[in-house]
Amino acid sequence: MKCVPDIVYDPRHKLEFDLYLPDSLSADACVIYAHGGGFRRGHRAHVETGHFAQKLTDAGFAMASISYRLRTELDAFSEADQEHIRAQVTRSEKVGLELSPNLYGAAFTAAMEDVSNAIEYLWVEGERLGIASRKIGVLGISAGGIAGLALAYPPMPWVRRVSRPDAVVAISAAIVHPWRLEVDGPPCLMIHGPNDQVIDIGNAQLGAARAQQIGAPVTLVDTKVDGHVAQVGEVLDGSHADGTPYMQMVMDQFARLREED
Repeated sequence: MKCVPDIVYDPRHKLEFDLYLPDSLSADACVIYAHGGGFRRGHRAHVETGHFAQKLTDAGFAMASISYRLRTELDAFSEADQEHIRAQVTRSEKVGLELSPNLYGAAFTAAMEDVSNAIEYLWVEGERLGIASRKIGVLGISAGGIAGLALAYPPMPWVRRVSRPDAVVAISAAIVHPWRLEVDGPPCLMIHGPNDQVIDIGNAQLGAARAQQIGAPVTLVDTKVDGHVAQVGEVLDGSHADGTPYMQMVMDQFARLREED
């Protein structure tokens, strides 16, 4: 594995990513890695970043570990968008979402936009960077997973403004706008566990139930392992009750990026 650090993908907000590449001449496709931290903290170079990068590059993928805006307040948006964000927060609460408002308000919306900007940068520059395909997945942890899932099924006012990933894996996350799910959307895999004191699994189950109701390609896997942060280690080293390693499930999800259009 090799790493090209500090690639600026959004000069306006001074946002960068570190690009991990396989030792081969080119990567089959790219996965954007979005760290956790409640949209308030976190960094693209956490310890687990390297573990995921090694596994993905060993499988022939590139991985772009991105920084995104943190602690964004409502006043960073236009008055019209502020109203949209408030309306979405209210609707999420009405459908039964039980999360800290920080996880689906202004800071969340900014992070969703930033992941989209990273996708668009990679579409343009990917071939130059050694990525053979324009198909892009998102691997998001906690808040990063929330942003990735929302980008797959973006809120209506953002539909024409953002670019959607081709596949998403979200660990310890939830769909905050379940009413936006649709049959023809990108496939999403949510990996979660019980007794999560940060993002209760009930929030993930809410989105999974809606997906099943309408036939959207969203799957929830319950690891049966307690806790929030514990899910990262379980994905890296654990196995499903049927014997399938969770990391293999992740790889199978991103194998879709190799499929022909």
